[in-house]
Amino acid sequence: MEEIYNHKGRKIFSKVKIPKKEGEYLYFISFPKEKTEEKQSTEQTKEKEDNTVLLQKYGEAYANFRDLNHRNEKLKDLMTEECIKMNGIDVKTGNALGSEGKVTSIYQNDQEEYAVLLDCIQNGSPIRILLLAKVEDGKIAEMTYNTLKQEY
Repeated sequence: MEEIYNHKGRKIFSKVKIPKKEGEYLYFISFPKEKTEEKQSTEQTKEKEDNTVLLQKYGEAYANFRDLNHRNEKLKDLMTEECIKMNGIDVKTGNALGSEGKVTSIYQNDQEEYAVLLDCIQNGSPIRILLLAKVEDGKIAEMTYNTLKQEY
């Protein structure tokens, strides 16, 4: 993550570069929670707030669960039917993996794609998870789950 500051030392935004495939990257930008100079319409602001609430719930569902069935039940209300099927959310499993954690950051790029960064403890081990998602009609329509490891 790279943080960009203006000449007065005020943080303008944070930028995350995520490899998509060889030679291609996705960039996600997070702006500080301050008033911006540009005015947005009430509808656009409400949609962004709704998406932020949705993404927070989505991240929390992935960060905190007793087992995979518990997590998947929480996700069903947040995803489109197609996304549920594509990601096996409606399949019962005997996997007892549990997780405790929190949403660290939510980023958005200029193509209405989101990145949700999680810090979790799973089976006693710390893990960082990056969820990439697209939102349509107030639900997660596409998603990928990525675990991150620190190289050095």
